[in-house]
Amino acid sequence: MTKVSAGCRSSYMDAGALPVTELDSSFYRLLGVRAAVLRLDETHPQISGNKWFKLLPLIRRLEAGERPKLLSFGGVWSNHLHALAFVGQRFGVETMAFVRGHPGQVETAMLQDARRWGMKIRYLDRETYARRNEAGFVESLRCDHPGWEYLPEGGSNADAVAGCSEIWSLLSTSDWSQPDLLACALGTGGTLAGLIAGKPADTRILGVPVLELGAQAESSVRRLLGEAGRDDPGGWELDLGGACGGYARLPSSLAHFICTFEQRYSVPLDPVYTAKLFQAVNRRIISGKLAPGSRVLFVHTGGLQGRRGMQARIDRALSAFQGPQPL
Repeated sequence: MTKVSAGCRSSYMDAGALPVTELDSSFYRLLGVRAAVLRLDETHPQISGNKWFKLLPLIRRLEAGERPKLLSFGGVWSNHLHALAFVGQRFGVETMAFVRGHPGQVETAMLQDARRWGMKIRYLDRETYARRNEAGFVESLRCDHPGWEYLPEGGSNADAVAGCSEIWSLLSTSDWSQPDLLACALGTGGTLAGLIAGKPADTRILGVPVLELGAQAESSVRRLLGEAGRDDPGGWELDLGGACGGYARLPSSLAHFICTFEQRYSVPLDPVYTAKLFQAVNRRIISGKLAPGSRVLFVHTGGLQGRRGMQARIDRALSAFQGPQPL
């Protein structure tokens, strides 16, 4: 990986330590599975998780002296906007975010961070925000903001696919360089597409969509691979049953899973992405969909802004859960 400025450099890259945590417990041992977590949440205190890799091509451009003005979309707890705002502050470039909401609402801690780092916040109502991926709407924004470079919601574009394909380089010298299964949550699809583009031939990839997307999830991944000029190597699939009712939904079972998992493994989870990933894959393991002896590597994509915004909901939901967990 090419050199990155000290202010944006990853903590584990500096330390030279491979960010993999093995999950040693009776749950995996009894089911004959060896499991570990690729700790992308430890990449950087502000450019956390997969956002580091999605923004890596942009950071390299900024390192080379380019100074584009950057415009993007996101929610009030967006990990993408949080990372983008910090990158803008670090390199002295203008950033602007279109956020679903309304002027005068109480700003979240994430938006307060972003504004403190110089990001301009523009609110859109629910109906207008729903048009964020329409070509005509994006073109109208470009006309209204000439000279600004557009990044889609979540940062998923061709550059993100290229950057996320480099995640595999973190594993090149480890015994986790070719797991039997690599599992990753899917939001806008850029991270999963990058992992697919760079995967070893004998590794299968499982994506767990965190929204109820149906067939749209697979088409989004294939579209991003095409936009990035990458061939689809096959060997991947999606688990469409892990969304827990939709984006940012928090059933009591998920709240209980988060707290139990963290107590057992000392790995922080968020309720939007990573908790759904681990819960869905563990259910597959219990159901016998992974052969005994399989080596499973989970990708922890960060996403901890969502944890920051939902801790009170997690605490309230805990007492309502009754029943077993896949742990």
